[in-house]
Amino acid sequence: MKMGIRCVATIFLPLLLSLGSGCATKALWENENLEAVKEPANPVNLRLFNATRRNDLLVIYDEYSERSDGVRTRAYWLNENQARLAKKHAPHFTSTNLITRQLSPVPIFHSTPGETNWTFALYAVVETNRQSFTLYYKNGILSRHDLPTYNDGKGPIEKIVLTPVAVTADITIVAGFFSYWYLQGLGESDGNAWPLSR
Repeated sequence: MKMGIRCVATIFLPLLLSLGSGCATKALWENENLEAVKEPANPVNLRLFNATRRNDLLVIYDEYSERSDGVRTRAYWLNENQARLAKKHAPHFTSTNLITRQLSPVPIFHSTPGETNWTFALYAVVETNRQSFTLYYKNGILSRHDLPTYNDGKGPIEKIVLTPVAVTADITIVAGFFSYWYLQGLGESDGNAWPLSR
């Protein structure tokens, strides 16, 4: 009987040491692999529309999701969302089905146009990284804007869902250590200590 307890304890300890090398719950919450971002797609297919009544620009672009590896078209109001974008938060998106025919399209270029006779005052130049654009007004820079890049916010939700599993693993490991020492104590209960290995 003591020999059987000894064998179980000897096999159990290395197993526990291999499983219990770290705290599962802590490792889960420090795991960055569950995080994912959404960012401008390539190509970004940027379109801008001037809503003079709102004193704002409607930005329409294609967004890439790292989590789903998919692309979807998004739209947001530029001025309304500047504070959120500055903090790397998602803008308040609006419908891409807005009646853009009632809005004035803003010409977009991929490099600063040379000298020409403009028939429009406002235009935009997409930066070479496709992540931002610069607004120009009558050949002068008006403002520069980054397109939204933000964490999709699903990582913490997944961590909350997985936390009970991680806590259970931690409890199992701790209980396993106590069981090991209990089994070892049973093997030594007659006063004859036995080594873990010979």
